[in-house]
Amino acid sequence: MDKKLLRDYFIELVGSLFFVLTAAAVTCVNAMTLPAGQTAGTAALTLHQPGLLGVALAQGLVWAVVLSLTVPVTGGFLNPAITLMLWFFNRISTVRAAWLAGAQLLGGVLAGLCLRYTFADNILQTAHFGAPHVNPLAYPFLSRGSLWAGAAVEFALTFLLVFAIFGSKHDDGAGPHSAWPAGAWLSGAWLSGAALTACVLVAFPLTGAALNPARWFGPVAWEALTSTSTGRHHPFADAFVYLAGPILGAVAGGWWCFKVYLPGQSTK
Repeated sequence: MDKKLLRDYFIELVGSLFFVLTAAAVTCVNAMTLPAGQTAGTAALTLHQPGLLGVALAQGLVWAVVLSLTVPVTGGFLNPAITLMLWFFNRISTVRAAWLAGAQLLGGVLAGLCLRYTFADNILQTAHFGAPHVNPLAYPFLSRGSLWAGAAVEFALTFLLVFAIFGSKHDDGAGPHSAWPAGAWLSGAWLSGAALTACVLVAFPLTGAALNPARWFGPVAWEALTSTSTGRHHPFADAFVYLAGPILGAVAGGWWCFKVYLPGQSTK
Protein backbone atom coordinates (compact mmCIF):
# COMPACT_ATOMS: atom_id res chain seq x y z
CA MET A 1 0.00 0.00 0.00
CA ASP A 2 1.16 3.55 -0.76
CA LYS A 3 2.79 4.98 2.38
CA LYS A 4 1.38 8.44 1.63
CA LEU A 5 -2.17 7.06 1.49
CA LEU A 6 -1.60 5.10 4.70
CA ARG A 7 -0.35 8.24 6.45
CA ASP A 8 -3.32 10.23 5.16
CA TYR A 9 -5.64 7.47 6.37
CA PHE A 10 -4.40 7.75 9.95
CA ILE A 11 -4.40 11.56 9.88
CA GLU A 12 -7.99 11.58 8.65
CA LEU A 13 -8.94 8.98 11.27
CA VAL A 14 -7.48 11.02 14.12
CA GLY A 15 -9.01 14.27 12.87
CA SER A 16 -12.44 12.66 12.57
CA LEU A 17 -12.08 11.08 16.00
CA PHE A 18 -11.43 14.44 17.67
CA PHE A 19 -14.23 16.20 15.81
CA VAL A 20 -16.87 13.55 16.51
CA LEU A 21 -15.68 13.11 20.09
CA THR A 22 -15.94 16.83 20.83
CA ALA A 23 -19.32 17.22 19.11
CA ALA A 24 -20.84 14.19 20.84
CA ALA A 25 -19.22 14.87 24.21
CA VAL A 26 -20.51 18.44 24.43
CA THR A 27 -23.99 17.07 23.71
CA CYS A 28 -23.58 14.58 26.57
CA VAL A 29 -22.28 17.31 28.87
CA ASN A 30 -25.30 19.44 28.03
CA ALA A 31 -27.62 16.55 28.95
CA MET A 32 -25.62 15.76 32.09
CA THR A 33 -25.86 19.32 33.43
CA LEU A 34 -29.62 19.75 32.96
CA PRO A 35 -31.37 20.43 36.27
CA ALA A 36 -33.24 17.42 37.61
CA GLY A 37 -36.71 16.98 36.19
CA GLN A 38 -36.22 19.50 33.37
CA THR A 39 -35.75 19.08 29.64
CA ALA A 40 -33.48 20.90 27.23
CA GLY A 41 -36.35 23.09 26.07
CA THR A 42 -37.41 24.29 29.51
CA ALA A 43 -34.30 24.32 31.73
CA ALA A 44 -32.58 27.53 32.72
CA LEU A 45 -28.87 27.65 31.93
CA THR A 46 -26.73 26.54 34.86
CA LEU A 47 -23.11 27.34 35.60
CA HIS A 48 -21.77 24.19 33.94
CA GLN A 49 -24.32 23.76 31.17
CA PRO A 50 -23.06 24.81 27.71
CA GLY A 51 -26.55 25.24 26.27
CA LEU A 52 -27.30 25.49 22.55
CA LEU A 53 -24.77 28.27 22.00
CA GLY A 54 -22.04 26.28 23.75
CA VAL A 55 -22.84 23.15 21.76
CA ALA A 56 -22.70 25.13 18.52
CA LEU A 57 -19.45 26.91 19.38
CA ALA A 58 -17.73 23.71 20.48
CA GLN A 59 -18.56 21.98 17.20
CA GLY A 60 -17.72 24.97 15.00
CA LEU A 61 -14.41 25.69 16.69
CA VAL A 62 -13.12 22.12 16.77
CA TRP A 63 -14.20 21.65 13.14
CA ALA A 64 -12.25 24.74 12.06
CA VAL A 65 -9.16 23.64 13.98
CA VAL A 66 -8.98 20.02 12.84
CA LEU A 67 -9.93 20.90 9.26
CA SER A 68 -7.23 23.56 9.00
CA LEU A 69 -4.68 21.03 10.31
CA THR A 70 -5.66 18.03 8.19
CA VAL A 71 -6.83 19.36 4.82
CA PRO A 72 -3.40 20.58 3.64
CA VAL A 73 -2.11 17.02 4.09
CA THR A 74 -4.99 14.69 3.29
CA GLY A 75 -7.64 16.66 1.40
CA GLY A 76 -10.28 14.38 2.89
CA PHE A 77 -12.27 17.06 4.75
CA LEU A 78 -13.18 14.75 7.68
CA ASN A 79 -16.61 14.11 6.17
CA PRO A 80 -17.62 11.08 4.05
CA ALA A 81 -20.24 13.18 2.26
CA ILE A 82 -17.61 15.68 1.09
CA THR A 83 -15.17 12.90 0.22
CA LEU A 84 -17.84 11.22 -1.92
CA MET A 85 -18.64 14.57 -3.52
CA LEU A 86 -14.99 15.04 -4.50
CA TRP A 87 -14.97 11.53 -5.95
CA PHE A 88 -18.22 12.24 -7.83
CA PHE A 89 -16.63 15.27 -9.50
CA ASN A 90 -13.39 13.37 -10.24
CA ARG A 91 -11.35 15.38 -7.73
CA ILE A 92 -9.96 12.26 -6.03
CA SER A 93 -9.57 8.64 -7.11
CA THR A 94 -11.92 5.82 -6.15
CA VAL A 95 -9.28 4.10 -4.02
CA ARG A 96 -8.40 7.28 -2.14
CA ALA A 97 -12.06 8.16 -1.58
CA ALA A 98 -12.78 4.70 -0.18
CA TRP A 99 -9.83 4.78 2.22
CA LEU A 100 -10.52 8.31 3.45
CA ALA A 101 -14.26 7.72 3.94
CA GLY A 102 -13.46 4.51 5.80
CA ALA A 103 -11.02 6.39 8.04
CA GLN A 104 -13.63 9.03 8.81
CA LEU A 105 -16.27 6.47 9.75
CA LEU A 106 -13.82 4.48 11.86
CA GLY A 107 -12.73 7.68 13.60
CA GLY A 108 -16.36 8.30 14.51
CA VAL A 109 -16.72 4.78 15.90
CA LEU A 110 -13.57 5.19 17.99
CA ALA A 111 -14.97 8.47 19.31
CA GLY A 112 -18.04 6.55 20.43
CA LEU A 113 -15.76 4.09 22.22
CA CYS A 114 -14.11 6.97 24.07
CA LEU A 115 -17.53 8.25 25.10
CA ARG A 116 -18.43 4.78 26.37
CA TYR A 117 -15.69 5.02 28.99
CA THR A 118 -16.07 8.73 29.73
CA PHE A 119 -19.72 9.11 30.76
CA ALA A 120 -21.99 7.07 32.98
CA ASP A 121 -24.48 4.78 31.26
CA ASN A 122 -27.50 6.83 32.29
CA ILE A 123 -25.98 9.98 30.76
CA LEU A 124 -25.16 8.16 27.53
CA GLN A 125 -28.68 6.76 27.27
CA THR A 126 -30.25 10.15 27.97
CA ALA A 127 -28.05 11.88 25.41
CA HIS A 128 -28.17 8.96 22.90
CA PHE A 129 -24.35 8.85 23.01
CA GLY A 130 -24.41 12.40 21.63
CA ALA A 131 -25.81 11.10 18.34
CA PRO A 132 -28.03 13.42 16.29
CA HIS A 133 -31.65 12.30 15.91
CA VAL A 134 -34.85 13.75 14.54
CA ASN A 135 -36.38 15.69 17.43
CA PRO A 136 -39.87 14.41 18.34
CA LEU A 137 -40.79 17.93 19.50
CA ALA A 138 -40.26 19.17 15.94
CA TYR A 139 -41.48 16.01 14.19
CA PRO A 140 -43.93 14.17 16.50
CA PHE A 141 -44.38 11.27 14.09
CA LEU A 142 -41.46 9.54 12.40
CA SER A 143 -43.27 9.22 9.08
CA ARG A 144 -41.96 9.34 5.55
CA GLY A 145 -42.77 13.04 5.50
CA SER A 146 -40.80 13.81 8.65
CA LEU A 147 -37.82 11.81 7.36
CA TRP A 148 -37.85 13.79 4.13
CA ALA A 149 -38.21 17.03 6.09
CA GLY A 150 -35.22 16.14 8.28
CA ALA A 151 -33.21 15.11 5.23
CA ALA A 152 -34.07 18.45 3.60
CA VAL A 153 -32.69 20.29 6.64
CA GLU A 154 -29.47 18.28 6.50
CA PHE A 155 -29.31 18.77 2.72
CA ALA A 156 -29.59 22.56 2.91
CA LEU A 157 -27.10 22.98 5.73
CA THR A 158 -24.56 20.59 4.20
CA PHE A 159 -24.84 22.61 0.98
CA LEU A 160 -23.97 25.72 3.00
CA LEU A 161 -21.05 23.94 4.67
CA VAL A 162 -19.60 22.86 1.31
CA PHE A 163 -20.11 26.36 -0.10
CA ALA A 164 -18.26 27.85 2.88
CA ILE A 165 -15.34 25.47 2.36
CA PHE A 166 -14.92 25.61 -1.40
CA GLY A 167 -16.26 29.10 -2.03
CA SER A 168 -12.90 30.52 -0.94
CA LYS A 169 -11.02 28.42 -3.52
CA HIS A 170 -9.44 30.78 -6.03
CA ASP A 171 -6.49 30.51 -8.39
CA ASP A 172 -3.88 32.04 -6.13
CA GLY A 173 -1.18 29.48 -6.67
CA ALA A 174 -0.49 25.88 -5.81
CA GLY A 175 -1.16 25.00 -2.24
CA PRO A 176 0.23 22.39 0.14
CA HIS A 177 -2.42 20.02 -1.14
CA SER A 178 -3.36 19.84 -4.82
CA ALA A 179 -7.06 20.23 -4.01
CA TRP A 180 -6.54 23.29 -1.85
CA PRO A 181 -4.75 26.38 -3.23
CA ALA A 182 -2.38 28.41 -1.09
CA GLY A 183 -4.12 30.69 1.38
CA ALA A 184 -7.58 29.26 0.67
CA TRP A 185 -7.43 26.19 2.88
CA LEU A 186 -7.09 28.17 6.11
CA SER A 187 -9.83 30.67 5.30
CA GLY A 188 -12.08 27.83 4.07
CA ALA A 189 -11.60 25.94 7.33
CA TRP A 190 -12.56 28.89 9.51
CA LEU A 191 -15.37 30.04 7.25
CA SER A 192 -16.83 26.55 7.39
CA GLY A 193 -16.37 26.51 11.17
CA ALA A 194 -18.44 29.68 11.41
CA ALA A 195 -21.02 28.17 9.05
CA LEU A 196 -21.19 24.98 11.11
CA THR A 197 -21.74 27.01 14.29
CA ALA A 198 -24.67 28.81 12.67
CA CYS A 199 -26.06 25.54 11.31
CA VAL A 200 -25.99 23.91 14.75
CA LEU A 201 -27.72 26.93 16.29
CA VAL A 202 -30.50 26.62 13.73
CA ALA A 203 -30.88 22.86 13.32
CA PHE A 204 -29.75 21.26 16.58
CA PRO A 205 -33.35 21.37 17.92
CA LEU A 206 -34.58 19.86 14.63
CA THR A 207 -32.18 17.13 13.50
CA GLY A 208 -29.13 17.59 15.71
CA ALA A 209 -27.30 19.24 12.78
CA ALA A 210 -25.00 16.38 11.83
CA LEU A 211 -24.07 17.50 8.28
CA ASN A 212 -21.64 14.60 8.32
CA PRO A 213 -22.34 10.83 8.16
CA ALA A 214 -19.33 10.13 10.40
CA ARG A 215 -20.66 12.52 13.06
CA TRP A 216 -23.88 10.50 13.06
CA PHE A 217 -22.61 6.97 12.52
CA GLY A 218 -19.94 6.81 15.23
CA PRO A 219 -22.16 7.62 18.23
CA VAL A 220 -25.27 5.92 16.84
CA ALA A 221 -23.40 2.65 16.30
CA TRP A 222 -22.56 2.53 20.01
CA GLU A 223 -26.08 3.60 20.91
CA ALA A 224 -27.40 0.65 18.89
CA LEU A 225 -24.99 -1.75 20.60
CA THR A 226 -26.21 -0.75 24.06
CA SER A 227 -29.89 -0.18 23.28
CA THR A 228 -32.89 -2.51 23.05
CA SER A 229 -35.22 0.13 21.56
CA THR A 230 -37.48 -0.61 18.61
CA GLY A 231 -39.67 1.42 16.25
CA ARG A 232 -39.14 5.18 16.31
CA HIS A 233 -36.73 4.83 19.20
CA HIS A 234 -34.42 2.43 17.39
CA PRO A 235 -31.09 4.25 16.86
CA PHE A 236 -31.14 3.62 13.09
CA ALA A 237 -34.82 4.50 12.56
CA ASP A 238 -33.93 7.91 11.11
CA ALA A 239 -30.78 6.82 9.26
CA PHE A 240 -32.15 8.14 5.96
CA VAL A 241 -31.92 11.71 7.27
CA TYR A 242 -28.20 11.46 8.05
CA LEU A 243 -27.15 9.59 4.93
CA ALA A 244 -29.28 11.03 2.12
CA GLY A 245 -29.34 14.60 3.44
CA PRO A 246 -25.59 15.24 3.85
CA ILE A 247 -24.50 13.21 0.79
CA LEU A 248 -26.96 14.84 -1.60
CA GLY A 249 -26.33 18.24 -0.01
CA ALA A 250 -22.58 17.85 -0.48
CA VAL A 251 -23.01 16.84 -4.15
CA ALA A 252 -25.32 19.81 -4.75
CA GLY A 253 -22.86 22.11 -2.97
CA GLY A 254 -19.99 20.74 -5.04
CA TRP A 255 -21.93 21.32 -8.26
CA TRP A 256 -22.67 24.88 -7.18
CA CYS A 257 -19.03 25.63 -6.31
CA PHE A 258 -17.31 23.82 -9.18
CA LYS A 259 -19.79 24.50 -11.99
CA VAL A 260 -21.53 27.76 -11.10
CA TYR A 261 -19.77 29.86 -8.46
CA LEU A 262 -16.20 29.16 -9.57
CA PRO A 263 -16.46 27.60 -13.05
CA GLY A 264 -13.18 26.57 -14.56
CA GLN A 265 -11.50 25.99 -11.20
CA SER A 266 -10.01 22.50 -11.06
CA THR A 267 -7.67 20.43 -8.99
CA LYS A 268 -4.56 18.66 -10.19
